[in-house]
Amino acid sequence: MKSKINLFLISFLLLPNLLITSQETRFFMPSEIQEAYKNGTRSYDGKPGNKYWHNTVDYKIDVKINSEEKLIEGKQEVIYHNNSTDNIYTVVVRLYYDVYKKGNLRSSSVNEEDIEDGVELFDVKIDGENYDLKNKQKVQRRGTNISFKLNKVLKPGELIKLETAWKQKIPTTNRRTGVYDSTTFFIANWYPQIAVYDDIFGWDRLNYTLRTEYYNNLANFDVKITIPENYVLWATGTFQNPEKVLPTEINEKYKKALSSGEIIEIIDSLDLKNGFKTINNIWHYKANEVSDFAFAISDHYQWTAGKITINNKNVLVSSAFPTEKAKSYSKYTAVQQKAMKHFSNDIPGVPYPYEAFTSFIGLFGGGMEFPMMANNAGPSTGLAIHEMFHTYFPMYVRTNERRWAWMDEGWANYNTTIVNNRYFNNQLEMTKVFADFKSSMQGTIGSIADIPLITSSQFLADENYGYASYPLPATVYTIIHQYLGDELFLKCYREYINLWAKKSPTPYDFFYTFEDVSKQDLGWLWKPWFFEFGVPDLAVKSLKKSKLIIENKGQKPVPVFVEIMYNDSTFKTLSKTANIWSKGNNTVEINIPNYKKVKQISVNKTVADNNNLDNFFPTIQDRYKELNVSEKILGLYNLKQFQVNLNIVRKDGLIYFTIQEAGINMALYPKSKTILKSLDDSNIFIFQFNESGDCIGIKIEWGYNRFNAEKL
Repeated sequence: MKSKINLFLISFLLLPNLLITSQETRFFMPSEIQEAYKNGTRSYDGKPGNKYWHNTVDYKIDVKINSEEKLIEGKQEVIYHNNSTDNIYTVVVRLYYDVYKKGNLRSSSVNEEDIEDGVELFDVKIDGENYDLKNKQKVQRRGTNISFKLNKVLKPGELIKLETAWKQKIPTTNRRTGVYDSTTFFIANWYPQIAVYDDIFGWDRLNYTLRTEYYNNLANFDVKITIPENYVLWATGTFQNPEKVLPTEINEKYKKALSSGEIIEIIDSLDLKNGFKTINNIWHYKANEVSDFAFAISDHYQWTAGKITINNKNVLVSSAFPTEKAKSYSKYTAVQQKAMKHFSNDIPGVPYPYEAFTSFIGLFGGGMEFPMMANNAGPSTGLAIHEMFHTYFPMYVRTNERRWAWMDEGWANYNTTIVNNRYFNNQLEMTKVFADFKSSMQGTIGSIADIPLITSSQFLADENYGYASYPLPATVYTIIHQYLGDELFLKCYREYINLWAKKSPTPYDFFYTFEDVSKQDLGWLWKPWFFEFGVPDLAVKSLKKSKLIIENKGQKPVPVFVEIMYNDSTFKTLSKTANIWSKGNNTVEINIPNYKKVKQISVNKTVADNNNLDNFFPTIQDRYKELNVSEKILGLYNLKQFQVNLNIVRKDGLIYFTIQEAGINMALYPKSKTILKSLDDSNIFIFQFNESGDCIGIKIEWGYNRFNAEKL
């Protein structure tokens, strides 16, 4: 008996590896990735293979910012290390600002003044030999890449030295980087960057079009930046010469921020008013083992900073913001410190890996992440959390955003919501996490744009890039979390990050790591959510006494959340994890306690669903009949704040809220005769009546926002 138990335990522990020892047969694997597993650079237990490698780069850059002409002028020496097992015959360099070059492909419109001749490159040398950029035998410039044919093969274990100088305009188009006002700039994508050569695709020759983001080498940076003497600079890495740049009193405040536990106003409104000037206008920064380097400058930004100790190391957390908006950012550094603490200690529970982080307020909408830097649009806590989290993906774990944007944006969306909910708002329910993604998914689920997640991001377009990169993968990560539970999920998640820190995983490395750590075959989840067309779609089939039958009309497994409202207005929630569908069944039975006292039941109110209308008992139509909701609420209303009209219409026994200009067509659920709500409870419509009983308007609670609409 004992030997049988031991045999069973051994079989159980080896289960994932027995399933995928030599070849993946459960779902599709591209030939390029199959080769990596055959070559031993990847392994089926999710760990980097015994022969894993990645190439590395050392940059030494001197750059000058001409704020008057909005011009970058630089020169650099680059050492490229071939750590691969391949002979390399060509070096590919990215010129990101060539996206603004006349005739080049762009996924979004840009300001006409930005469209010029791209990057002006000159004085190119490789291992001391000059390269004629007009020699098409040795130099090819296409899209945002320029390729150099090497005079001598770069063999495994060898390195080359590339020297170049360049000029380029700073774009006024507010897209991740550029000019934000006449004296404020965020500078990214600014230097000729060696492209990635990896074990999957060889050289990454995908062009930068302003849609997909980045995939960069692990690199060291030694950067000297010359800016006007009345400007302040924030950058990736560690400030090397503060005592030579900052006036004494400012430097003392900087040193205090580094050492004390206080949040210090390093540069405040009075410093700016008194005419801040540097002693020396060459700022020197170094950053080791990072994927990129960005910086920002301004002559009218305040700077607050404070240290936080993470894993016995001090991290300087900074905020840089316009002096005229200082009140909005008085607590911003503290918010960032709190987020960093919870990332490090709780979710994901991996210590923040770098020595600094700065949020710069520049963008006009959203945010953009770089190593140790974020370019944010405003004081939103969620935005601050989201952009800081990107430190883990795609920087610490160097995922390929160009092909699998969901491998970083999905995690960022998921972590933003769960950290914000748990540690900033004390909301512990997983239903609240799902709810944050649902509204962003409903317009795309089941449409022609709803394609499998494994699709390379280069093939996505405006219709589905955001959907496939953000809420869809975030929903899947939340499904995994809810299924595995906190302890096991976080064990898998942390192991994935720690195994692939400073390395570049593919989706399959993610799949296999979670399977190896959890000791489970998760193919029932991976296959439908990542590789197959289909939708999540649950429905209430019947309620007979205490037995609620829920039908899965869709193809994707989701958890089941049953919310029961009783006649005394008390609530109870029952839940099942997504693996309840793993055996191929299309119905599940839920036992409803005190069924005789049930007033109404809803299923997956907060989880993405292709058709929410059949998720209620009694049906929504029956609920309208029961309440006898007045026809007087129907008609047009004016929403003055947005200068648009909204319409309340009845169709097929349901009432809908529509705004034609915005493409909104939302079915509403009746809470009472005068109060309707969205099916996920996130929006509430309170109809106002005069003494004559006529409807005169609506008070709308749209998430955290409040609006009034007047009936026409």
